[in-house]
Amino acid sequence: RDLMEELLPVLRESGKPFYARVLRTKRVRNMRVDELYSHIEEIKALFRLGIEWRGTYALNPENPFGLEINPDYDVYLALGDGFRRAMRSLLDVELGENSLVLRKTMNQEVYFSGPNKVAEVSKKLGFPTEVLWKCPCIEDVSLDSLISANRDYIEAFAEASKAFLRAFEDYDIVVPWSGGKDSTATLILAKEVFDEITAVYVRMEYEMPGTDEYVEELAEKLGVNLVRVDVPMPVEKYGMPTHGNRWCTRKKVEVLYSVVSEFENPVLLVGDRDGESARRRLKPPVVERKTDFGRILEVMPIKFWSGLMVQLFILMRGFKLHPLYYEGFYRLGCTICPSLAEWEVELLKKRGVRALPQSFLPTTRPTTKATTANRPMSP
Repeated sequence: RDLMEELLPVLRESGKPFYARVLRTKRVRNMRVDELYSHIEEIKALFRLGIEWRGTYALNPENPFGLEINPDYDVYLALGDGFRRAMRSLLDVELGENSLVLRKTMNQEVYFSGPNKVAEVSKKLGFPTEVLWKCPCIEDVSLDSLISANRDYIEAFAEASKAFLRAFEDYDIVVPWSGGKDSTATLILAKEVFDEITAVYVRMEYEMPGTDEYVEELAEKLGVNLVRVDVPMPVEKYGMPTHGNRWCTRKKVEVLYSVVSEFENPVLLVGDRDGESARRRLKPPVVERKTDFGRILEVMPIKFWSGLMVQLFILMRGFKLHPLYYEGFYRLGCTICPSLAEWEVELLKKRGVRALPQSFLPTTRPTTKATTANRPMSP
């Protein structure tokens, strides 16, 4: 306790994000380990989820905004007019500009516009999208204010991630790149550390619309070596992918490892993050994979980032996100992915895409079971 009291002024002077907590002493030694682990997981979550409201959303591990904290939650921004139009047309939910979204487990999301909660929506897989409640108390937040309020915080995380990556300077750097926000942020970070990078785009047959163009354009702007491998998906042979039989993922990974095996000393920089799932949270930031082509290192430089941090980092570097993020998507995959929620299926239908999981054809309209309040609700 005394040591922490001495350390706090030094931490404050550094200007870096930090969080400090004194733990109670447990009499039973094993209980101390359990308590320490639970505190570490919670504090990791506070660094990516903690928010302060000061006319805009500012990351702050003290979390004065009172956002619900859970190690398996994520937070991201509902960016773009297309996102707002989709919420209005499909769910009859009004959002302010650049709303904050708390993504909980089971694809349940809480939406904030300005300082107010405005809606809670369930996007549970295999069920109709459902509005649990909504409130007409929207407020706009400018993108410039978000970038300004969070620049130093995100730069501190970026510097930590780049320092971590410098341990791999003697390797051949390979980034599996889907065009999604996480692999894109990983690629940008890698480009800021290493002179030569190879981005591998394993292009599945049922790729999301706009991905080819996005990847090719951004690769040229970044000046990275781009390797594109097209992978057919013979659904007539294997059937539609399911959670129990994700043969498509196996094909994608096999092709990726085959490309990586051509390098003498490769390391894969992947965009896995704690906030995506409990499974990914429990993985260490460096994993050695045993493959048919030998052992390959996988490194996760943005493991402790939130979706919001990833979005703002890409925008801060002067690049746009994949177009689908501006239309309501949280994650990208294939158009026949078994992990597509009905919400994503409806968004694809609006674009005229019909190659969707059979379980969603035909699909029902999203349902609304909402209560509407006439006054703003506090976080």
